[in-house]
Amino acid sequence: MANTGLRPRVRIVTKNSPQVVLEQINEKLIDQKTDLQGQVVQEHAFIRIPEEKQHYWSPELHVWAREQDGETIVYGVMGPKPKIWTMFMFLYTGVLTMAFFSISYGIIQLMLGIKADFLWSIPIGLLAIALVYAAAKYGQYKGREQMGLLKGFLESSVEKQVLP
Repeated sequence: MANTGLRPRVRIVTKNSPQVVLEQINEKLIDQKTDLQGQVVQEHAFIRIPEEKQHYWSPELHVWAREQDGETIVYGVMGPKPKIWTMFMFLYTGVLTMAFFSISYGIIQLMLGIKADFLWSIPIGLLAIALVYAAAKYGQYKGREQMGLLKGFLESSVEKQVLP
């Protein structure tokens, strides 16, 4: 998995219809020869690691299929559990908001000729953003083996031609 995104993606093209693709995924999940759990709901499939093998950074795979130009494109997005993803989005939003207002206040102080101690929020804000990003990448590193398992499951479930 050489993908550098925070939420790695998989894209597969197949000749089967979206319903057949989702049925193939569902059959493979029911087959119980795999170490994965999941469910197919309407046009989506959610595949995850069994609870006894999960750790804090365990990924999940959200799959959906769309018909386009006579082919079916199967999309998959891997990411952490929703509560982890929400926490990271909250951290990013909080850090960026605090940095924005602190930098604004520091610039106002500077323009008014007052000692601008709040300008220290620029390197502190950048450091905080870098730390949150590094924590996300660390989590992705810890879950890389399980991400490979999820991707392999999807590829083996669908008759496909994998696209970059």
